[in-house]
Amino acid sequence: MPLDIYTPHDLYAVMYDERNAVSTSQWLEMFFPASYVSTQEEILFDKIGATRKIAPFMLPNAVGKPIYKREGERIASFKPAYTKPKDAIRPTEMLALQPGELAGRMGLMTPQGRYDAEVVRITQYHRNAIQRLWDWMGAKAIIDGAITISYAVDSGLPAQSVTIDFGRDPAHTVSLSGTAEWGDAGVSIMRSIQDWVDLIANAEFGGSARDVILAPGAATLFMADAEIKELLNTDYRGSEDVYINRSIIRTDPMNPFTYLGTLGSGIRVWRYVGNFQNNDGSFTSALGNHDCIVAAPNVDGVKAFGAILDTAADIQPADIFVKMWDEQDPSARFIMSQSAPLMIPVNPNCTLKATVKQ
Repeated sequence: MPLDIYTPHDLYAVMYDERNAVSTSQWLEMFFPASYVSTQEEILFDKIGATRKIAPFMLPNAVGKPIYKREGERIASFKPAYTKPKDAIRPTEMLALQPGELAGRMGLMTPQGRYDAEVVRITQYHRNAIQRLWDWMGAKAIIDGAITISYAVDSGLPAQSVTIDFGRDPAHTVSLSGTAEWGDAGVSIMRSIQDWVDLIANAEFGGSARDVILAPGAATLFMADAEIKELLNTDYRGSEDVYINRSIIRTDPMNPFTYLGTLGSGIRVWRYVGNFQNNDGSFTSALGNHDCIVAAPNVDGVKAFGAILDTAADIQPADIFVKMWDEQDPSARFIMSQSAPLMIPVNPNCTLKATVKQ
């Protein structure tokens, strides 16, 4: 199409990197099926533990002994994080041609039309950024059993950081080292995964593992393991229960989770290559390069939201609350989106993180 600004140009195509819109919500989709909103600044969950005590041996001609003990109820209290991105629209910005107008992909707009479109763009940008924050919180809750929140502050104020620990058993954070690492002679990857599956099953408020999630380095060691390859040998009866992709892994830039196959009993194996973008433009991976995550679905994750601490919201709960207001001098209209999220793994012992190589 012709593109006339100062001299004639020819516009061949508009290039757009679709990875800018990549979804990061798989952690929430896999492990956080429920949502909860609270009118309080803190969110409370209670648990009543089960017992595995066995009855003691007693002589038949002796007096019976009491064994019943009431199980106590435990209440866990969590204070949500808080985020409130705010951006302004200024009158002078609405007088200039917008990118679509400049390239001729759309007709010329009035200043009011540009203003309305910018409101939609900013609101959607805020929502996308906040939802990706939820995704990051969900990922860290599953991976670490805790979330470290570092609050952004104005220049000159001390940085504030707080760690929300969901109480996962310390034994569910494993670090292999020395001659016991994956890839070392005599180390059985299948045996280590089995041990972790058993640990989750026997833990307090544990469960039956369904997913093994491997970072790229861990996935490479897993795929190269001789024992894994032997299990895929169809000459052996029962090998049909194990299916793992043994060829090139086709990484989808739009989906950080790549399904590798199953390890019998319906345990799914995934390769995870995903990054979250920080505010300064840098990228951070949720997983270390040699991390392995084992998780059970009854982690029963909850997408929880506390009260919006704003009088305009009447201190009511909402996943995202958006408001607009005007400043008179200099003239500007501000848009602010607020959320008080906390992704809570109700049963954190249903997850385990192992660093399989240093």
